[in-house]
Amino acid sequence: MATLSYPGLTANVKYLNDSTIYWKTTDEKDGVAEGTNRMVVKKIDDTKFFVSWIEKDGTTVSQIIDLEKKTVEAFLTFDDAKGKRIAQTLEGTYEVDK
Repeated sequence: MATLSYPGLTANVKYLNDSTIYWKTTDEKDGVAEGTNRMVVKKIDDTKFFVSWIEKDGTTVSQIIDLEKKTVEAFLTFDDAKGKRIAQTLEGTYEVDK
């Protein structure tokens, strides 16, 4: 399990196996979302990983996780309230839960 902390959003993730992720997010208004998705993981080097998945609502999530620096950079694409596809980037911290 790991905790990813972004401005206004916390995500708890569990890597169920090499190709499946469970995630649960809580935003600053206590809004909760969760899901289990197939993911792709690519090792960049000994401490960095690229992780990506597509959620059931069509949201795409791509992350670069740096275990040495304990950081995560995320790129998301999703439909806004009017159905227009938009992109968002997030930077945060990455902590492996003990």
